[in-house]
Amino acid sequence: MTWQDMDPTTHPFRPDEALDAVREIVASPDPESGHPRGFWSTNSLARGLAEYYGSWAFGCCYQVDESPYSGMIIRELPPSGHGAHDLEQQAQRYTSALLQWRAWLEELASFYAQFAPGPGASDEELRRLRERAVAPLVTLVVERTAAGELWLGPCSTALAWYLESTGMSPDEAEDCADEVVDSAFQSWVAPDEEAVSRAAKAVGERGA
Repeated sequence: MTWQDMDPTTHPFRPDEALDAVREIVASPDPESGHPRGFWSTNSLARGLAEYYGSWAFGCCYQVDESPYSGMIIRELPPSGHGAHDLEQQAQRYTSALLQWRAWLEELASFYAQFAPGPGASDEELRRLRERAVAPLVTLVVERTAAGELWLGPCSTALAWYLESTGMSPDEAEDCADEVVDSAFQSWVAPDEEAVSRAAKAVGERGA
């Protein structure tokens, strides 16, 4: 999904109402099986969240891995117990995931605003701005994911969304971010200054 789909500044959200909304979604029937979404599948639940909140909410279900070394955005949820067979426990867990995901999107939006190009920025100014943004953005992702096994995915996504927010097309932003992250960084390893510098230079060399 693109940053336009995810940008919290254009998708209103009431966190105080989230639990009640998720309770309804978890208990609602899956359109294919007729079973409660919370008992049927993660994908069914994700579709229900997206139908209620918009496509930004879909991602919260696929950014979860409770291993502390997973490298995912969401690594802590309320204890599951027998949650697979308890709609209230499911609602509590999915609400936590939704709130954490929303908080991450808001943190990214704040970061992107800090590194947004000014009106009339030249191509050269835009390239230099993107290059300067790489190091603090990577630091933000590493702090959130602890550079665990799967951290390259969230890093690439955050970089692609940033590039898109500065005017790069979504497809080009995704290609650039994937190429830069895959070539400069490794799973399980927090990148050193040299690796981050290589990534920043590669981003700065892409056309505006």
